[in-house]
Amino acid sequence: MNAERVLVRVPSWLGDLVQAEPAVRALYERAGERLSIAGPAHLLGVLDGRFELARRIPHEGRGGERASAWRGHATAVLFTGSWRSAWTAWRATIARRIGWARDGRAPLLTQSAAPARERGGVPLGLGVRGRWPRPLPRPFVADCVDLVQLAGVAVRDPRPRLAAQPAAARTLAARLEAAGLERFALLNVGGRRGSAKSWSTDSWAQVARGVRARLGLRSLLVAGPGEEERVAAVAALAAGAEPVAAADPVLDLAGLVAACARATLVVTADSGPRHVASAAGAPVVVVCGPTDPRHTAAPLDDVRLVREPVACGPCHLERCPLVGAAEHACMRRVAPERVVAAAAELMGG
Repeated sequence: MNAERVLVRVPSWLGDLVQAEPAVRALYERAGERLSIAGPAHLLGVLDGRFELARRIPHEGRGGERASAWRGHATAVLFTGSWRSAWTAWRATIARRIGWARDGRAPLLTQSAAPARERGGVPLGLGVRGRWPRPLPRPFVADCVDLVQLAGVAVRDPRPRLAAQPAAARTLAARLEAAGLERFALLNVGGRRGSAKSWSTDSWAQVARGVRARLGLRSLLVAGPGEEERVAAVAALAAGAEPVAAADPVLDLAGLVAACARATLVVTADSGPRHVASAAGAPVVVVCGPTDPRHTAAPLDDVRLVREPVACGPCHLERCPLVGAAEHACMRRVAPERVVAAAAELMGG
């Protein structure tokens, strides 16, 4: 790999992309300017300022890879499980194609790793019985480390790391100054309508009031594009805690990294911003609903997980299929007081 061009296809989900950063960094340390980073255009911004010599190959959407853009590389390392990414690498005539052997893509790869599988038991008392051959829940960063080892590259530092870019940090600083915000808790209150990971606006408002009363922190409320109404709703419900709603405009990915790097504390559901916050160096409290905490079990020295065990989970479903008292119970039963207490314990307060 010392003299050849290397393409890395980063994941199409924000959290997975951040967890892949240590493996991408190891490839960059080996390949430098010979490395190309391919992935969705709207996510590559989280790597702005990192891997400056590497070429970017953006595409639109989650399945917009083009073989013509990938040609000219000798090795492709695919941090996605999609059949399309392996097919694109094969069509691009990339000689060495490294990825996970799953979903019928193994014949398209020259080197592959088969994911570890559960035997079908209930591991560590968590949730429902496994449906064989369900992949063994483990941190995604560990899967990525395994994959680059097939390329003969060692990952010396497995912790994801992101740094705020100067321009984004200056823009954020101006917004914070205008709002009179210095030390603050960043609350990621977003969530797609009907998403199983979405917590109620009232719960978020109670957390904002709690961190104000117990830790003396005002809150910066953030969410993704299209989720501005949730930010406004939480701000209205938490008016007594003097929250600041970052919804006009919402923070882009560079702004989110900068905000996490400045935050005294971050509270979020188990979604992409949780990983951005950890990689930016913030202490993080995570509300785990339908997600299995073993998927994100490292590192946890500055992270506190708050979850409510339920018989139906962790299910990893995007939408809860249940009705009545069981509907969305994994999130509804998480008391805001527990989240505030976890934040206080994490901050030593």
